[in-house]
Amino acid sequence: MRDVRLVRRVAVLLALLLSVSACASIPESSDPKAVRAVDESNATAPVPQPPSGTDPLALVRSFVNSSAVPESNHESARLHLTPPAGRAWAPPPGLLIVDNVDTIPAQPAVPLPDGAQLVGLQADKVGRLLPDSSFVPETGEYQTQVRVERQPNGEWRIATPPPEFVTSRSSFNVVYRAVPIYFMDHDSTGVVPDLRYVVSQPASTLPRRVVDLLTSGPSEGLQSAMHTAIPAGVHPKTNPTETRDGALEVNLSDLGTLPRENRRLIAAQVVFTLQSVSNARVRLKVEGSSLLSDGKDLWPTDLESYETNNIPRQDLPGLAVVDERLVVLNENAPPIPGPAGSGEYDVLRAGQSPDGAQLAAVTRRPGGVGVELRVGRYGAHLPELPTTGADMSKPTWRGKSEVWTVVDGRDVVRALDSGNSWVPRQVDAGALSGRGPINDLRLSRDGTRVAAVVNGRLVVAGVSDQDDRVVLQRPIELPSPEAVRITGVEWLQNDSLVAVTDSNTTPVFEVSVDGFRWAPFTAANLGQPLKAVTVASGGRVVVGDRSGIWESRDTDDVWSLLPVPIRGGSIPFFPG
Repeated sequence: MRDVRLVRRVAVLLALLLSVSACASIPESSDPKAVRAVDESNATAPVPQPPSGTDPLALVRSFVNSSAVPESNHESARLHLTPPAGRAWAPPPGLLIVDNVDTIPAQPAVPLPDGAQLVGLQADKVGRLLPDSSFVPETGEYQTQVRVERQPNGEWRIATPPPEFVTSRSSFNVVYRAVPIYFMDHDSTGVVPDLRYVVSQPASTLPRRVVDLLTSGPSEGLQSAMHTAIPAGVHPKTNPTETRDGALEVNLSDLGTLPRENRRLIAAQVVFTLQSVSNARVRLKVEGSSLLSDGKDLWPTDLESYETNNIPRQDLPGLAVVDERLVVLNENAPPIPGPAGSGEYDVLRAGQSPDGAQLAAVTRRPGGVGVELRVGRYGAHLPELPTTGADMSKPTWRGKSEVWTVVDGRDVVRALDSGNSWVPRQVDAGALSGRGPINDLRLSRDGTRVAAVVNGRLVVAGVSDQDDRVVLQRPIELPSPEAVRITGVEWLQNDSLVAVTDSNTTPVFEVSVDGFRWAPFTAANLGQPLKAVTVASGGRVVVGDRSGIWESRDTDDVWSLLPVPIRGGSIPFFPG
């Protein structure tokens, strides 16, 4: 019966969303992010009442589900309250998302008057939608008590709503959608997504919603890692609208005097942000005049160099560490040229720069005690750096002139290309290493974030460049489902990860960068322990186990063995 009721509630939510008129503007209190969007407050479609005859337990569950719907100042949820409570209820900022919602009769501390009951609400925390429309995970059990009262017409209504603004995950998924908002990467040469969540209906308001998020700047956790070419105070002069000839026109307020390249970066931010909510070409204006001198309408393909500038070379075959030497990951698996392939170095882990020209290797030190970091040209001698320890993580690249590794699970070191040599520098990683030993660390392709495995947990942090130092800021743990232990991580896209675990039933997950979504890959053909994970061209996920190297193109695909003469236990990797 619970499943039937949930289906009915979701159906009511869907009916509400489809019936809302798109002709006027949403008030700022109608959405967790107060944006200047098109207002629907004049919509004439009636808001559905709670089902007649609902008992107190079902009423509270229905209230939690309806809280996801923001239309008309959350009128759908407000109708579950008594008239006095409804008039006084002001949903606090932020939205707590929960799962496995349940209600039980609760025993009051003091007797309640006739016609009143106390209901216990309990659920599992999923995370919180912040006022800037970004999501952060939370864990633990949510518990509260809600007082309900029978009204003169015989219906039950809530007299004391929960102190938190709380909704169920299933309802949140019906009402909201994830959208990437694009900002500039760490060196301001390309654009990178910042994942946000916006109300999905009516669709006609989505362009204004996402442009408002764009002009408001990066989300709280990425303000020092990402940048924007849009000057402070700039906002849409009018709602983005579709013109008679089919273009989506965006008219911004005065930008001041900006160089041509800054204007093109603004265009890239706007066009890539809009591509997830509109299929139309974009006509960019400033105070009614064209943003760019040519006045051309823009498609994402016109600006793709800003999105692809950090993507590793797609024509490289990949490499693998086999018997402490490097080989090419193809049907013949020949050793690479130079001492890293000949066996002169005892290579334990390695990483290739995105352009394929540079190689970083963790090698055993002479005498077999400890390891050292070597960096140099692919196929040539790799000079050793004064970076040593008992162990080091697989090197990870930030562009083609900066490579990182973790020494002894604690110290994050980046080596910089000075032109004549590679110079090691310490990264301020105290906020990350303070959580436990760092078992793996991978830089995003755009250089704005790191994903790390810290004491078996998946953590993402922003990379903040501050003068001559780099700081890892605001690390956020992405709690894994089923309490699996994470053993390795790699970036799938700039807004998604691949994590490998110690589980036989769910050995590999695709994970959104904010941890909201965990999608398991099939376990077919894989065997524990998984020794490595990497991502090849075209988003192919490659893992290594005891029997060989396996590939999958999608979470539903069965893992297929790569046709390479490399036995299990090797460590494959691709540029980046």
